[in-house]
Amino acid sequence: MNHQSVLDIPLGISLIPGPQTVIPTRDRYRRGVPGISPLVRLAKFPLVSQGRTITREELGALTEASERVGRGELCLLIFPEGHRTRDGRLGRFMRGGLRIVFAHARRPVFCIVADGMTTARTAVDVVAGLASKDLHVRILGPFTPPSDATAESTDEFVDSLHRQMTETLASMRREGSDEHGRASSVAAH
Repeated sequence: MNHQSVLDIPLGISLIPGPQTVIPTRDRYRRGVPGISPLVRLAKFPLVSQGRTITREELGALTEASERVGRGELCLLIFPEGHRTRDGRLGRFMRGGLRIVFAHARRPVFCIVADGMTTARTAVDVVAGLASKDLHVRILGPFTPPSDATAESTDEFVDSLHRQMTETLASMRREGSDEHGRASSVAAH
């Protein structure tokens, strides 16, 4: 799923049927965030630092979660950009975690493209003005990860997902503007 707002998390989870959904989560949320930190620990979200290299602990957590997805025990909700963008456009995808997931979980991939929440990037923003916003969502897929799971084939697959999500977001934004460039309501697909 692309990442525009703190509301992406409950939206994404609500759209995923099936077993428990876990989200690779920044390790800084392990402690100190009321409501979030206990959930992260209780649900055993794989924790990542988003550093240049992955630690042994992060590799183990992502591998374990991916293997559980492969066995049908979990679903993963991944924000491959790793952070919210300021303008809501898709940022560069972080490939390391995706390579691990696709190497261990031979499951269908769905992409959730959401738009309309860029002004609700933080909890304060949500309280201050989300009520007057239109949210637009499209779900793409299923897509089948490459069977060989090499870095090259996985990167090509990731690039194709990024391209499709970027094109879908651009299309949603074109459809959501009238002839004067104002946002108009668009039904979710």
